[in-house]
Amino acid sequence: MDFELHPTVTLRPHTFNALVAPREAFIEMLNRKLDLQRFSVLYVCGNYSGILSRLDRRFTGLELRRAFTVFQLMTVLEEAHHSLIFIEHDPLIYEDAAEMAWYLSKAMRETAHEASVLLYAPGIDPFIEDLVGGADRVFYFQDGPRVVPKLQAKVYSKMKNQTTLGSF
Repeated sequence: MDFELHPTVTLRPHTFNALVAPREAFIEMLNRKLDLQRFSVLYVCGNYSGILSRLDRRFTGLELRRAFTVFQLMTVLEEAHHSLIFIEHDPLIYEDAAEMAWYLSKAMRETAHEASVLLYAPGIDPFIEDLVGGADRVFYFQDGPRVVPKLQAKVYSKMKNQTTLGSF
């Protein structure tokens, strides 16, 4: 079953996905999809999370794990038995182990055999470039995904009363 975060961001089962988007856009995606709680969801963050404190309080079916080093993150991924795994990118965990980004990408890909994995980053940095190398799908939004505008009732009623020219 696909996990739709936004009409333009759909996570397929057993895939490793990466999402680069402004923090506000990702928070809005999660807050609009409270039905994700039907599944077993794991949220992994590093030293600091810019997302968790801004999630809707009704988002209660979320298991949280913190990883302060790359090795802890790899251990969390090995032990995870969830349907959906969100990983919030924290470049600080790579300070002492920059060469491990490639291995972590492989670990996320391996974890994706059992779950849908989403690596989220608010922007591009040298580590994220190495991490997304093994991703099945990468979503990049500079300004955040836009919702298709809906026609307002006034505009729609004016459009309904239009007539078309007859054919010759």
